[in-house]
Amino acid sequence: MLWADFFKIETYLRRRGNLLNSASSIPLYLQLKQAIMEDINNSIYLPGERLPTEPELCEKYQVSRITVRKAVLDLVEEGYLIKQQGKGTFVKHFKVKRELVAVNGYSEYMISAGITPHPKIIASSIKEATKEMAEKLKIPPNSQILELKRLLYFDDEPLSYEISTYSLELYPNLMKLVCESASMHRILKEHYKVTPACNNKILNVIFAEKEVAEYLQCNVRDSLYEIEKIAFDAEQAPIYHSFLYYITSHVSFTITSEFGVKD
Repeated sequence: MLWADFFKIETYLRRRGNLLNSASSIPLYLQLKQAIMEDINNSIYLPGERLPTEPELCEKYQVSRITVRKAVLDLVEEGYLIKQQGKGTFVKHFKVKRELVAVNGYSEYMISAGITPHPKIIASSIKEATKEMAEKLKIPPNSQILELKRLLYFDDEPLSYEISTYSLELYPNLMKLVCESASMHRILKEHYKVTPACNNKILNVIFAEKEVAEYLQCNVRDSLYEIEKIAFDAEQAPIYHSFLYYITSHVSFTITSEFGVKD
């Protein structure tokens, strides 16, 4: 659609409030699309919020169900709305972009995006390392580890559920230093002189189970990204292991590659 058409629609809506202009040459469903988009942009309908039902939209804008269905279907196809069977139509969440191979942690990423980090500790416990975990962290089997479960937020929305594991032989008293206001990378750097230099990640897509679905406020069997990560220092020694879970509709992962230029 031409920008001139959008300007005409905005003019009509400002003049007539919620009522659309049936005398206009611009189809009613396009006027309704623009009205809904304006409500989304003005935060009247927030990401994840259910849109009014068809009858409610018909009454609000004084249009037919055919007009409402056409406008809503277009917005679904264009990625602004999402339909959930038996629940209704919802405003699609803004997708957070994360660099898949990035070494920075949650707090560093949030600060770089101009947002205050907001982690919430779900649970922390001291356990004995399983044989598999000991191999991944290169520590003796049955040695003590700290398992930390956190919910990581983007603004007020759950972004990721994280289960991370640290060796207490390498980082004694770590349990006493962990708190919701502190970055784990900062704790490691300031208290143990350890800084992640690279990492190894495995990305899978899985279905949400009940516990994770409750934390991420999604439905059971919604698709999730599962990222298994091992962070290493400059000497290739493992620092920590983690699993991170993201709702696939909320996050996009990018990969940036650099190529040398040959003469």
